Amino acid sequence: MNCMNRHITGYMAPLVDSLQKLGYADGETLFGAPYDFRYGLAAEGHPSQVGSKFLDDLKNLIEEASISNGGKPVILLSHSLGGLFVQQLLIRNPPSWREQFIKHFIALSAPWGGAIDEMFTFASGNTLGVPLVDPLLVRGEQRSSESNLWLLPNPKIFGPQKPIVITPNKSYSAHDMVDFLKDIGFPEGVFPYETRIVPLIRDIQAPHVPVTCIMGTGVRTLETLFYEKGDFDERPEIAYGDGDGTVNLASLLALQSLWKDEKSQYLKVVKIDGVSHTSILKDEVALNEIVGEISAINSHADLGLSNVFSG
Repeated sequence: MNCMNRHITGYMAPLVDSLQKLGYADGETLFGAPYDFRYGLAAEGHPSQVGSKFLDDLKNLIEEASISNGGKPVILLSHSLGGLFVQQLLIRNPPSWREQFIKHFIALSAPWGGAIDEMFTFASGNTLGVPLVDPLLVRGEQRSSESNLWLLPNPKIFGPQKPIVITPNKSYSAHDMVDFLKDIGFPEGVFPYETRIVPLIRDIQAPHVPVTCIMGTGVRTLETLFYEKGDFDERPEIAYGDGDGTVNLASLLALQSLWKDEKSQYLKVVKIDGVSHTSILKDEVALNEIVGEISAINSHADLGLSNVFSG
């Protein structure tokens, strides 16, 4: 893995600058592992060439960074989807490896339970705020992105009673994803969802390394879609709820409920009001919170390594 190229991962530049001011040096104690989000990951035992290779490369990067710095363990810092990849990396390696190489895992804006926004993306296409773009023209490409399937709402987090997509004849909760994929005209998504994604999201295991989740809240986030004519090519009416503008609050906070009985799992949650999914990487208050957390982790030790992983 190469260290972070700031021209490629420029959206993380303010965060990198903050870490460098803290004393981290690019390519020495600060490393990056950007990922092509068009490719997803599958549960263990299922072929996932790109995703599995990325986990292997990330593991090697962690080991090399630690060894080149006198065996110090690594602080993993992820954003968004990166948190899900890091969690998978940790649980797919033995406790002895985690104890040796991982000091702490800090997840920014992690969509632990997926996002309702993904159902909007699959149904009608999502321009992501880009003007003069026909969402139906990008819908096909977005449906082909494997990571989008991974980010569909997790039934364990959103439950069977919450209607997410409502049409005159039928409503869909997170438990109705197979019917939803068929009814929006994407039946080819059913097989990979059932065989690769469901086993992956069924159990978000605790890695038993210290974890801090930092997230924005209080930002208007898509909560329910109403298709008045039942036509998914039309733009729906939208009801909003709490979250970071992309990920719903229930998903951001999911680990609190999923790991509540994990006695040996340290989990800290930091909520920052008014900070969005992406602005957490550049907002001054958010950056101060992130830097403060890293400083606290290192307060009783030498400067640890930080592996910056972009999701």
